Amino acid sequence: MSTLSTSITYDESTSLVMMTLRGVVSAEDVIKTYQRANTYAMNYKSSKLLIDVTELEHDFAAIDIVSLMPKVAHALHNIKLARVVSFDGYMHDLFLQKAKRFGITVENFDCFKTAKNWLSNTN
Repeated sequence: MSTLSTSITYDESTSLVMMTLRGVVSAEDVIKTYQRANTYAMNYKSSKLLIDVTELEHDFAAIDIVSLMPKVAHALHNIKLARVVSFDGYMHDLFLQKAKRFGITVENFDCFKTAKNWLSNTN
């Protein structure tokens, strides 16, 4: 059962869209969340998304990443993505691997500040 809580903001000083996700997420939630993030970024003419998923649990099998990634990749085709992930992150590593195969500029970090610095310094 999905119990997703989402917070999204825009930092004008760095031109970053920042999003925090908490709770339990389904595969469909992942797709919708990245689509919303893309829409939000387009509204602010931003191409950089910083997403914190340290307090997020996945309620779907790892194999589902294979089928959801084309839809996520479509939503992120013009976005550079930094993800702050929890220590227990094989699903996060799998997401990263599949996203890179779709040509998405993405990195996982264990520190918000490091993620923000990386994203702020990418063109």
